Amino acid sequence: MGSPLQQRQSCWFVFQNNNLLLLKNNNALPSDTAYASMMPHFSRRFNLGWLNNIEYHCAEIGHKMSVPDAMHAIPLRQALSLFSNDGYGLAVKAWSVINWDKNHQFCSRCGCVTALGHGMHQAKAFERVCTSCGLSFFPRISPSIIVLIKRDDQLLMARSPHFPAGVYGLIAGFVDVGESIEEAVHREVIEEVGLQIKNLLYYGSQPWPFPDSLMLAFTADYASGEIVMDRDEIEDAGWYRHDNLPGLPSVALSIAMKLINDFIGAR
Repeated sequence: MGSPLQQRQSCWFVFQNNNLLLLKNNNALPSDTAYASMMPHFSRRFNLGWLNNIEYHCAEIGHKMSVPDAMHAIPLRQALSLFSNDGYGLAVKAWSVINWDKNHQFCSRCGCVTALGHGMHQAKAFERVCTSCGLSFFPRISPSIIVLIKRDDQLLMARSPHFPAGVYGLIAGFVDVGESIEEAVHREVIEEVGLQIKNLLYYGSQPWPFPDSLMLAFTADYASGEIVMDRDEIEDAGWYRHDNLPGLPSVALSIAMKLINDFIGAR
């Protein structure tokens, strides 16, 4: 399988519904040439900037438009696993920019139409501005936490009802208004599985496009309590040995998988 990022002068992230269009023969991002006939039909398009001497763009086509024969549409969650670290970040950025533009055509304060900010013409910023009251709208980033909880040679894994079939993950959730990131970790763990944790340590961060998160990752040790699941959020949870884990997160480059792999590697 080829890398979606190819050494071309220009490449495109083009979305249709929740899918990313890639070339069938190698799952690479199409170039300008491949999209020449489609560009007049893009419902929105943006310049993402340069990386390694390649210029990247993103665009969207309507759900009724036919996909060229040389391409196929892959669900974004599946497509993310095809990218390197740099490509992953670009794919998340592309998806976020398309959704920001689509969701902010009108002002949430006064209801008037918005227009692209002046900085957009130089690709310096992504901004939509209300043509009446002047309120600005930028791509949304929602701070979220994710935590790997250890108990001896076991870790806590849980399954949400909206996960793909067979997939388990770690405890995660959005940071609430008025609370610190650390407070959010403790609150989410108590709310979702009823446990107390200790020795909370920051691990790293990662953009995550479902829906628009910046994931702030931690590790922690089990302190006390028995698993009591919030059935609205968790349908199954339990302690699993490092050599007997259930279904793993579906995106190989996700920070959840990095946490799990480090846990396994340490044992």
